[in-house]
Amino acid sequence: MGAAFGSGCCNSASESGEVKVPSRHEGAVGQMVLADDKEPLPKSSSRRRAKTHTMLGGLRSKVPTDCTDDLPICPLHGVSLTFMQEFGVINKKLVDAKDYSIGGLCYKIIKPSTMFKAGKPCTTTEEADALMSYAEVGFRDNIADLKKRPAFESMAMHFVSHAWRYDFATFLEALANWDEQKGTDQFTYFWVDAFVVNQHIADSYPMEWWSTRFAQAVGDVGSTILVSLPWEDPIPLKRVWVIWEIFCTNQMGARFDIAMPKQTMDDFRKALISSFNKVQTALSGVDVGLSTAYHVSHQEMVHDEIKRTIGFTKLNEMVQLRMNRWLIGAATKELQSMKTKGAKRQDRIGLQDNLARMLRESGNFAGAEFYFKELLQEIETAYGKDHVLALSCLNQLAVTLQKAHNVDEALKRHRDCLQRRQRILGENHEETLQSVSNLAVLLSLQRPLTVEIFEEARKLYSLAVKGRETTIGAKDPRTLYTMSNMARFLSEAPQPTKELLEESDQLHSRAVGSLTELLQQGHPLTLASMHNQACSWLDQCQFEEGSWSGPLVDEAVDQLRLVHKLRIEKLGKEHPDTVQTEKKLQEINRMKKQLENQDAGAAGKKIESFATFQDLFNAHFDEVRTVEQFKQVRAQMIEGTAADLVFDDLLSAGFIDSDGYMTTGMQPYNFLAHIATNNLVQRKCEVEQSYLGLHREHFVLAHNKPECEDMWSSSDPSWIGKASMSKNHRFLAFRNLRWEFFNVISVGLESGSEHGLASLQAMKDAALQFVTNAPGWSPPENIGLYLAAWPLTAVPCLHLHIVDLAHTGPSFERLCQKMLPLDNAIQVLRDEVTQGIGPIDSVCLKSSYPTR
Repeated sequence: MGAAFGSGCCNSASESGEVKVPSRHEGAVGQMVLADDKEPLPKSSSRRRAKTHTMLGGLRSKVPTDCTDDLPICPLHGVSLTFMQEFGVINKKLVDAKDYSIGGLCYKIIKPSTMFKAGKPCTTTEEADALMSYAEVGFRDNIADLKKRPAFESMAMHFVSHAWRYDFATFLEALANWDEQKGTDQFTYFWVDAFVVNQHIADSYPMEWWSTRFAQAVGDVGSTILVSLPWEDPIPLKRVWVIWEIFCTNQMGARFDIAMPKQTMDDFRKALISSFNKVQTALSGVDVGLSTAYHVSHQEMVHDEIKRTIGFTKLNEMVQLRMNRWLIGAATKELQSMKTKGAKRQDRIGLQDNLARMLRESGNFAGAEFYFKELLQEIETAYGKDHVLALSCLNQLAVTLQKAHNVDEALKRHRDCLQRRQRILGENHEETLQSVSNLAVLLSLQRPLTVEIFEEARKLYSLAVKGRETTIGAKDPRTLYTMSNMARFLSEAPQPTKELLEESDQLHSRAVGSLTELLQQGHPLTLASMHNQACSWLDQCQFEEGSWSGPLVDEAVDQLRLVHKLRIEKLGKEHPDTVQTEKKLQEINRMKKQLENQDAGAAGKKIESFATFQDLFNAHFDEVRTVEQFKQVRAQMIEGTAADLVFDDLLSAGFIDSDGYMTTGMQPYNFLAHIATNNLVQRKCEVEQSYLGLHREHFVLAHNKPECEDMWSSSDPSWIGKASMSKNHRFLAFRNLRWEFFNVISVGLESGSEHGLASLQAMKDAALQFVTNAPGWSPPENIGLYLAAWPLTAVPCLHLHIVDLAHTGPSFERLCQKMLPLDNAIQVLRDEVTQGIGPIDSVCLKSSYPTR
């Protein structure tokens, strides 16, 4: 048996032998054949068992069985806003006020008017021989609005997510306001379920339809608008179907926006300035487990699917992240509008300060630093360096630099702020004590922590704790949090003593106990103090027993796991505090692994001592851009146990199955794997696939998230590094789902370096074939081809960045510094083949590619 390169399919009667290269850009499209000689079973490991499974079963591309073929396609039709407005006016007289909602109109008007017998309206579903959607009736009868424009179009421009109990007029006002704000001359068609979906049968669709056909439709439309009101307590965020729609929007990479009626939006904009924290709380207050549906059976069905796939905690995190991202975007637009229109300086300063803080809390330290520095310069120019606003902004900038690990500048800014506050506000002013505490924290993070630095920080901590106990009280959360930080600091003393550890333990007990009582266990300050306490317990074990084992270590690990779980729920997995706890748990696992190896007689720091590939990578590499750097990574993969670590990491995360194939489920969601198997089709790339020529059999094109494409030229710091690198930027991926094609570091590990080399050469040819044929792209000599080595990319599917260098944006400079040029990767694999140092003889495959 043989299989075409890159395809993941195996035809039982396929032939072996070389495939001719038809042109310069339709390069090495060879075939692979099974080795005739069966090797003995390899040593036991997840990766080797997967290779053995493939060897015994034959090479195949495991394309998941598509059980969705029998499910109806989700319609993509759109209904015009004008027609819906006319529909609302006409039918308002025909229903009671309580039924003048989307749901009420659906049941009272839409469903009765879409039942037919012999082509004529009928009154019951039992006698009907045709049950249709309103859109289908519109197409059949050529329904138009009063301006003679079609009421329906075959392709919607925006998917609308909403609560069915909204007053219909209010719902339409929100869409009209959104449409007006966009300011386009284009006649807009919206995907609105009541009009587009056949309401007679929608209730009978299984969850599988909503997970596949519906999700695909959300991605095909490519833009989701959430009608959200009131802004203080959004109804949609309590509805399970809306939550599912936001989930699908995120998974499919569609744009996301929020629509509100004009008065609601005006109130929201005012709140951005006056009550930013309230806005943030309202939009991120999501608890998927409490979401409901009109039909209890629907609620249970969706909840069961969420539990089966992503889970409530992760979905909460995802929805909160999406809402916060929108809020950052909305605040950024409002700030730019205020700058353009010359709004009140004080209002603009308040909004920019809130936006910068939110960027910092979301982990975008560069964006926060940019806004704080800009703001500080403006405030000092307008009000003077000693103004209270200047001092507050300087403090926030110092904290931001500290969180970004820019220690030297942070230290300089903190000292400057403290000196100014002491001079202007006095030694015991709360804001002065805040600066004392902040400087103490930063000093305590210095490494190495010398005795001199320790003593300075200890003095500052004592001043901060005693000063706050006197001014704001011993039970104030700020006092207790400072106490927790001091306790953590004492346990890290460069010359620890029993007395210091006892003092640390006492302070921790007071802080954690009081914060839990005052704020509850899940509050961020309580979680921070619990994290500190657990870390100090570990320090105590090291000092007293020199060990990473024992009851106190177990208690510390249990507490850190609880903190990690609660931080994910409250802050999200990507929040810096959550990452901090996760890294601490990883450090503990790494240390335990090293100790186990030492006990077993292992000497020094060997590859086998690493618990994960991430740990190995962090120990050896900062970046993978050059030929030499990539050669070193490949050496680790070929000669050591790095490949097994990678395989086990991917298997544990659910990105591959035990047979060594990339997974295509909803969670974890590997969007390129879905595209490779045609489970997900991006409309923009459907036509572009033809530009690949013969390569489209083995490769697939994909584009970035629409919102990232929209912002390719943005210099907004919150988008730099996230937006597309160029006006023309595409991804090219293999259709082969074998795990060796999850990233460039593993190419050829199963099939041999010769095959891996031919694979990368064919990828280059396919990319150049595409840009040669695709309209609007620069010639091949002005195209950049880049790869990202794992784990420097979060996408577990090998993909090439095709970048038009004539139209690069601000993100290009940021991202290209982290990427490996494709030619460098090809050079390393060519050297492996030439020097015979790579996996040339595969466990299960041999390549018959012609080499160049």
